[in-house]
Amino acid sequence: MIQRLLLSIPLAIAWMMVTGYVAIDSFLIGMLVSFLVLKLVFPKLKPRTLQDLRLIDRSWAAVQYTVILARDVFLSAIDVARRVIDPKLPMNPGIVAVPTDYQADPDDQIMGDLITAVSAHGITITPGELVVDFDGNRTMYVHCLDVEVSSANASANQAKRLALLKRIFE
Repeated sequence: MIQRLLLSIPLAIAWMMVTGYVAIDSFLIGMLVSFLVLKLVFPKLKPRTLQDLRLIDRSWAAVQYTVILARDVFLSAIDVARRVIDPKLPMNPGIVAVPTDYQADPDDQIMGDLITAVSAHGITITPGELVVDFDGNRTMYVHCLDVEVSSANASANQAKRLALLKRIFE
């Protein structure tokens, strides 16, 4: 209960920033909404000590993930734009199987699904790639503009993503 309330504070502040209305009633609505969302998303939130939360490590991993994602989006956007502008550049579209390699705790399947979903979002948000299907929690099928380039980098990029997401969410 206390942990959800503490986690609701930054979410309520984010709520006020998104709505553009900074007042106590907006903060309280944000607290209520974020508390309910946390209750639904993490029904079995285990009590932890402040040291167990690893806030600095998690925050640093979130910053790293954001920077890597922004870099990937930027570089992919340039690559897609070049392919559109210059028809001589090869386009070899196809689907690549990307293993998730995430072993979720059987008691906490929600966390495994969350990490897999955020990882799929990281792939889909980059221009030129789109997750089109899942094979359970083991494999994502990604449509890409250049199969050779994507298949060469897919496993390494996914391993980096999963390592950072595990540090953020576990």
